Amino acid sequence: RRAPGHEPQAVKALAMQLPANAWQTVTWREGSNAALSSRFAAVRVRPAHQDYWRTTQREEEWLLIEWPEGDKEPLKYFLSTAPGEATLEQLVSVTKMRWRIERDYQDLKQEFGLGHYEGRGWRGFHHHATLSIAAYGFLMAQRLRMGSGSGDKKNFIERTLPALPADYIARGSPARTTPRS
Repeated sequence: RRAPGHEPQAVKALAMQLPANAWQTVTWREGSNAALSSRFAAVRVRPAHQDYWRTTQREEEWLLIEWPEGDKEPLKYFLSTAPGEATLEQLVSVTKMRWRIERDYQDLKQEFGLGHYEGRGWRGFHHHATLSIAAYGFLMAQRLRMGSGSGDKKNFIERTLPALPADYIARGSPARTTPRS
């Protein structure tokens, strides 16, 4: 709680106070030229935004701080509600996954027509979005299937495509129809 000597602290000030051994270099993925890595520190904090309006304390969250080697001050700050036992590598991996999600979203809008919907109803938009996402998923599965099995591509993921259950019957199949008397 706020009290004299126990006021909220800016994240930049907190980052500058951390000891040198709190910072670790973490590599999160392979880039086009080299592995992408930076220095990170993670600290458990309680966000103080408008906490004077609350009757209870906020739960502790992870504050992930990125401070690249050679920079004068920290570059980025992230809050995460990941469990307390999460590792620094896990926090960085999930945080940096945003780049891939934004690329997927950009592809969906530009290549698969997600941004081309001009209707007015929620149902029409929902159908349009579902078809765009299904097409994107199908083409991504095809790319993974056709990709080389050696894993030499930077974004190659080795996985088996999910199989349909043995008792699966497609929607609209004649096998689903019930005979009428």
